[in-house]
Amino acid sequence: MPALPAGATPLSRSIDLRPRSYGCLVNAFWDRWRKQLTEPSRPSRAATGALAPHLIDHVRDVLGATATPCAIIGIAGAATDPTQSFLTGHPYLPAGSTWPEGRHGPQVFVAQINFAEVGQLPGFPTSGLLQWFVDPDDSYGLTFDDTAGATGFSVRWYPEPSAPSLARPDAPTPVDQAEEVPMEFVGPTAVTFRPGASIPSWDELPAALRQDTVWERVAMAFGENRSEPAFVYDEYVRGGTAVLPDNGTGSKIGGYPTFTQQDPRGSGDYPEPGTPAAGLLIELDSMDVGGWGDSGVAHLFGDPVALARGDLSGIRYHWDCM
Repeated sequence: MPALPAGATPLSRSIDLRPRSYGCLVNAFWDRWRKQLTEPSRPSRAATGALAPHLIDHVRDVLGATATPCAIIGIAGAATDPTQSFLTGHPYLPAGSTWPEGRHGPQVFVAQINFAEVGQLPGFPTSGLLQWFVDPDDSYGLTFDDTAGATGFSVRWYPEPSAPSLARPDAPTPVDQAEEVPMEFVGPTAVTFRPGASIPSWDELPAALRQDTVWERVAMAFGENRSEPAFVYDEYVRGGTAVLPDNGTGSKIGGYPTFTQQDPRGSGDYPEPGTPAAGLLIELDSMDVGGWGDSGVAHLFGDPVALARGDLSGIRYHWDCM
């Protein structure tokens, strides 16, 4: 079972469990957790105050050409519509569809994204429903050989999810008793989207930008070693104490991925970085949605243009943690 954020109160103590509606329970739980999850953002305001405005503007100017649009994912309480975007629970399942099976039986439903709710993103579909499932084992389906990224999960695409669903989001599923699940919620939890601009990791930053003197100036402002620009960038520009708000780290659709350990692309059965198939489709960060191990992050990679055509053959799955 994934750990709650630091300082969080166990569910049994934080919510009155006397008979109440499912929606009330989910909303009460997430209201409390959202408040706790906002705490790590406070250092970013302090960090912004440590830099002169002209230096922040310089950072923006340097990174401006690399920023790419994304849709930042937020948590919104109980999901009630089978076709809306939500995490866990019972997915949209029209007549004629069956629950996906993996190596160990029925797979665990992770998320579904209704692109009509996401907003405009370059190359991405503007409608259609993408669903994500993983195997219920201790690696959540991930393999570590030359099949890495290509097995242990399923994705489904409904271009027009207009047919009635066989079940509501809060209906029982074949894996309700599974012990190995990537995320555990009170019930199906809706997500929202807002526009963001994602900036690359230090490794994905063009070489010319990595050599810019602005990183030395940022390091000096925070009393850090000027000879470690990668650390300064990851900590103060793109990380937990970032000087740029809404820099596209965390759970999102599109943009640049973030990894707890290292980028898997180019290994196993993952596409090479920089190719259309290596684009980020979905990222789920445990700081936003819980689960996925200690400080874990989960990804689906693929070409959004291919997804818009309904071609799922190139989609790859990854997650890592501390």
